[in-house]
Amino acid sequence: MTRDFNDQYYIILKNYSEVTLHLTALQKSADRDYEFEQLVWGKEPLFFENAYRDKDNANGVIRPIPSVLLDATIPIVSSKIRERLKLFNFVGMQLYPAVYIDDGDNYHEDFWCMNFWQELDCWDRAKSKIEKFTAEEMLEPDYLKGCDIYKYHIDSEVLDKTPEEERLIFKQAGGLKYVFVHQKIADIFFEEKATGVNLVKVSDFEEGMQF
Repeated sequence: MTRDFNDQYYIILKNYSEVTLHLTALQKSADRDYEFEQLVWGKEPLFFENAYRDKDNANGVIRPIPSVLLDATIPIVSSKIRERLKLFNFVGMQLYPAVYIDDGDNYHEDFWCMNFWQELDCWDRAKSKIEKFTAEEMLEPDYLKGCDIYKYHIDSEVLDKTPEEERLIFKQAGGLKYVFVHQKIADIFFEEKATGVNLVKVSDFEEGMQF
């Protein structure tokens, strides 16, 4: 009997509001391809700033700095959360030093970026809700590559073959490449009252609900 993992995993989403902090990486950090390349430990941290810094400064807008920042789908967590996450041996991801430079040029050095260099392809092609394709498009062997996924359904066969400790946190290979976390990891975010993010069960998630 196959297991249903959709209630065991959460998707990390940005918590949208009028004062949500939207990140952009400094060019020297963006050039390091931290979204998909393993960074070498010991080199300089990754640097991020407010994507609307100039506009916010001009308008006197101050956006609170949460305990979890999101660069697109990539979480950047506070040192407090990292202290608990570092007890796990993650596969294909490391917590790499990161710095947030606020709008007043103050450096906040107590952040850690989830640096992924592997993805896990575990979305069920038959049960997930995806964009519609024409009969002609479906003749292409790779027509599902890069398709939009509106609602995920986890492929139990894939996760059953993967030891739990190797799938506690992973970047989903399909769709927008969201970060999925096991209940054990989600509980840490909940217990630490993480700000800046919403964790939504895969079974409850549908694209667009986060806005």
